[in-house]
Amino acid sequence: MLRRLAATVTIGAFLAMPALAEPHTGLPEREVESVGPWAFKRIERMHKDLQDQEYGYVLDTLNEMKRNDRLNSHEQALMWQGFGYAYIGTEDFEKAADALSNCLATEGLPIQGELHTRYNLAQILVMLERPQEAITEFEKWFPHARNPSPTAYYMAAMAHMQAGNREQAIEHVDVALSKASSPRESWLQLKSAMLIETKDFEGAEAVLEQLIERFPKKAYWMQLAALYSQTKRPDRALTTLEMIYMQGWLERESEYLTLAQMYLFNQIPYRAAEVLRDGLEKGVVSDSAKSWQLLADSWLHARERDRALPPMRKAADLAKDGNVYLRLGQLHVDREEWSEAKEALERAIEKGELRHPGHAQLLLGIAYANSESWGPAQRAFVAASEDEKTEKAAQYWLKQIASKQGQGEDSQQRAAIDGANRQG
Repeated sequence: MLRRLAATVTIGAFLAMPALAEPHTGLPEREVESVGPWAFKRIERMHKDLQDQEYGYVLDTLNEMKRNDRLNSHEQALMWQGFGYAYIGTEDFEKAADALSNCLATEGLPIQGELHTRYNLAQILVMLERPQEAITEFEKWFPHARNPSPTAYYMAAMAHMQAGNREQAIEHVDVALSKASSPRESWLQLKSAMLIETKDFEGAEAVLEQLIERFPKKAYWMQLAALYSQTKRPDRALTTLEMIYMQGWLERESEYLTLAQMYLFNQIPYRAAEVLRDGLEKGVVSDSAKSWQLLADSWLHARERDRALPPMRKAADLAKDGNVYLRLGQLHVDREEWSEAKEALERAIEKGELRHPGHAQLLLGIAYANSESWGPAQRAFVAASEDEKTEKAAQYWLKQIASKQGQGEDSQQRAAIDGANRQG
């Protein structure tokens, strides 16, 4: 914005001819001293060099004037104004602000020229993030400016925003929006930001909806989705994120994960799984245990157990501990897939750091028992019985194994007796 100011600033007030003065409100016209021939010649030359953007020549001329201690207040004002615009042209805005402040301090400009200079100084102070000084200049300028432009109100709103005066910032930007035939994007951005700061979320939503209608950008869709979540309207937040996804605007892992979790929250797990799978295939969602676990959980919630198993295995392989393998083993036990269950549960115990080690041993024992591998089953149940959470269940299974083994011994004895009898 400062560069635009440097390119567009007007210098017609330099010579301060009465014909250039415009009517103004509330201030008497100021009589200024005449510009003498010596100063007039240099101001005229400076004017031409400014138009040609020859800022080095401009500064040479101005420094020559500065060395003259006989300049009257009007000539000094024009000199400092020239310094200000030359520094704007060279993008040395700190010096530009100081020069324009010196210009105003001389009180040597006609009123309209002074108002014009004050307005440009206020803009520079906003861009330099010196808000209190900018607000002071705007407060001196607004009461006497004829029909201030929407841009002037927006710049004042920026100053108030920088100063933390949120309510005043909203008031000024509202005036800017009401005066403009078509609201500018930056003005709507400022208003939405201030409304969010003041926790007027519904008001911010309305402004963001305007931004989306006029400037349909991903950032505004994301902000709107966040606001819907803030105001506890998950259905609207989800619909908004779906629109972003359908536009192909999801680019970050966090965005894919947020959408997937929102689907899960709204009990649409199948869509959550599809979004996660898409993100993993594109490489946007990281190849991590957490990502694969979330995909597996999504398929499980969608009652797609066959689809849940491959991502669960990947999550288990990538996990630092054995807890995912324990979950995988539980799935295989539920499906009576004993061989796969034994493999997963043994890996779980091998990796360790289990939250429920007794449960892993209990499930492993059940898998071995259903495979009629009594010795390994018994060892697993003995280990499970050492955990108070699984002790009772493990003791039950140990009794069952003992009973099975006892029945086996009785059968062998009866077979031997029957054989002897037949021989006799």
